[in-house]
Amino acid sequence: MESVDLNLLRTFVLLCQSNSLKRAGMKLGISESAVSKQMAKLREQLGHPLFERTTEGLRPTHYSKSILPKIEQALSLMHSATSPVTFDPATYEGPITLAFFASTLEFSGLSLFKELSKTFPKAQIELKTWTSDTEQKLEEGDITLGVHFLNEDRSTNIFQKRIMADQLVIAVSKSLGPLTWEEALQLPFIKIRSQGWNEDRYRYLEMLRSNGINPNISITVDNFSVARQILEQGEHACVLSDSWKDASLNTIEPPKALRIDLNLVSCMRLVDRQSPLNLAVHDVVKRVMLESR
Repeated sequence: MESVDLNLLRTFVLLCQSNSLKRAGMKLGISESAVSKQMAKLREQLGHPLFERTTEGLRPTHYSKSILPKIEQALSLMHSATSPVTFDPATYEGPITLAFFASTLEFSGLSLFKELSKTFPKAQIELKTWTSDTEQKLEEGDITLGVHFLNEDRSTNIFQKRIMADQLVIAVSKSLGPLTWEEALQLPFIKIRSQGWNEDRYRYLEMLRSNGINPNISITVDNFSVARQILEQGEHACVLSDSWKDASLNTIEPPKALRIDLNLVSCMRLVDRQSPLNLAVHDVVKRVMLESR
């Protein structure tokens, strides 16, 4: 027997239930003639008569009655197999591993943990600092989601989903009082090295130098807490993301011509961009990050 078209079987079930070409056609959105042609084709494929015409309409033959329950069961199983799996964050019991800027964890780590624990009460949650091998682990699926700035140089196997807009500002100690942009540029600068962003290229410094501005980088650190402690001494400035504002610091926005607009994004495997788990985690992270601004 040749393979049977599933659409013909669906029409067959409807016709058995309705006993009418017209009613079956109305449910399917096709004509009576089309229903009749489908059943003629199915009869040819199965090799048995399927319906008898009576004064009360079409009636399934003995053969049709015998195969109907199994066909209904098979169609039900097929529908179940191809329907999207319902995802409930409250019942998810697997791991959720997230990677962030160290500064993001410092500012928002507790809020992220609380909100993730509330949304995924049965999950095993791990919050990590973004390191040199984070992108590889994202591609391999060892990290569920990372949070970083949009980077056009990132692997195309990693999907970057926007969380919020951000920009770079100059931060100085409040003890220095209100400074202008030009005054802040005269201070020695702290460079904060961030994996996945400026370990190879310091984009803002490149942009300033292309505009004839050459800040004095006196120290490079890879820890925001250390940078903040140095800033609080009142002798240095630092370029920071606006979302990393700190109560102990003043921030100065650059002139419009010297702005670098950023996009904070969640990073995940390209094949996981429609995953209910990844979308739910992204929503939690986005909510926390927006509320912490």
